[in-house]
Amino acid sequence: MTNQLDSTPAGSDVSGRAGKPMGVFASRVAGVLTTSVALFGIAFVSSFLLSALLGPTHKGELVAVVTVPGMIVAVGMFGLPNAINFFAGRGHSIASLLKLTYAFSAVFSLALVALVWLLLPVLERTLFHAAPDTLLRVILFTVPLSILSAFGVSILYGRQKVRSWNLIQLCMACLSLALVIILVGVLRLGVNGAVATTIVINIATVALILITIHRLARANPSGEPAPVRSVVAYGAKVYPSSITGYFHYRADTYLIQALILSAVTAKRMLGLYSMAVTMAELVFYIPDAVGAIFLPRVAGATVEDANRMVGRVGRLTTLLTLLVAVTLVPIGIVGIHVVLRAYVDCLPAFLVLLPGAVSFSVGKVMISYLAGRGHPGLISIGTIASLVLNVALNIVLIPLFGIVGAALASLVSYTFQAVVALTFASRLSGLSPFRLFVPGREEVVLLLQTLWRLWGASPVLRRLRPGN
Repeated sequence: MTNQLDSTPAGSDVSGRAGKPMGVFASRVAGVLTTSVALFGIAFVSSFLLSALLGPTHKGELVAVVTVPGMIVAVGMFGLPNAINFFAGRGHSIASLLKLTYAFSAVFSLALVALVWLLLPVLERTLFHAAPDTLLRVILFTVPLSILSAFGVSILYGRQKVRSWNLIQLCMACLSLALVIILVGVLRLGVNGAVATTIVINIATVALILITIHRLARANPSGEPAPVRSVVAYGAKVYPSSITGYFHYRADTYLIQALILSAVTAKRMLGLYSMAVTMAELVFYIPDAVGAIFLPRVAGATVEDANRMVGRVGRLTTLLTLLVAVTLVPIGIVGIHVVLRAYVDCLPAFLVLLPGAVSFSVGKVMISYLAGRGHPGLISIGTIASLVLNVALNIVLIPLFGIVGAALASLVSYTFQAVVALTFASRLSGLSPFRLFVPGREEVVLLLQTLWRLWGASPVLRRLRPGN
């Protein structure tokens, strides 16, 4: 990413006011959000279809299996994907980042797979209690793919190649839906078919990411080589926040398996809870899309521009996330009662989780701002404290209230982390916390204008506009 700024200061209130050009950053975010709408729809259909085909118990088995590679990558990568994203945003050569990607992936893949394989007898009785043994061993061989994907996506986002990654995601989402229909729906392969779908998607995704990055490296050979020591040092600084952030999201999944002694009960609870989480975390498409572009943008901007940008981005994120959340409530309730009656018991957990997901959506943007400003230590303070709070609450509440207890723990810890991130971002930017997330008239007007432009950009929807 270059340090070239828009004609008006990037992220300033002036550049985002009604009637003004959106600027490069806002256009990229709009592009990502447009893709996110499509991914949102496909993910919603895929999740409902897969849940209907598998049922709560087998869905719990699937969740227990497919979350394993992500956990291993989060624990074992020492924050290096975050570091690659940061240095890609600073404009270091793609060729050097690719070399580091391959070197890190080879070393960590061998070490992590071997270590987890040795620990499987213990893990299968505790954290992986609900995962079928054979599928658990099969999914371990996808860990190298998960590592390569994590590094590759970091490079693409760091260099602002948003369209390329959007296209890959859309293609893979469509392929995934097709494979679920064929392998799980038509051939009735159950959990085995769903896991096979995950493996195929991982392989195809990594192949497309690497092809894209190699083409990008040939087209853009400039840039200083990324210093290995600096990359490792940045990764070490961000690692505490990276690993605690992951477990803040997923500790409940593993604690349900560890605290519920009956494997059958644990699988069903995990299946129900995963449905609640899937629906509630659909709102994360908004802050994830914004934050992935925001971090490298802040990393390459001046302090003044970054500070002007964070308020507008935070307020728009709040507005969009609230709209999505409000829309999800009736869709989720009606969809579960009409299509997935076996999952009706997940609805209380979903309704408890949703406010926490909304509050943490703002926290995600503030975390991207702190990371882009080079303060991963501040992020670590919030994530570590939130994880401790989350685990403590889960240990107490899951035995008492089941999946609703897990949802309550997430609601409290998500909100706590959002408050901490807002406090640090406020002090660093000089803006009041309310200016960082409470939307006003300008954000509403900008959102309406953006939706109107997107409507006009679609050949189908343009015909429905008044006057056509």
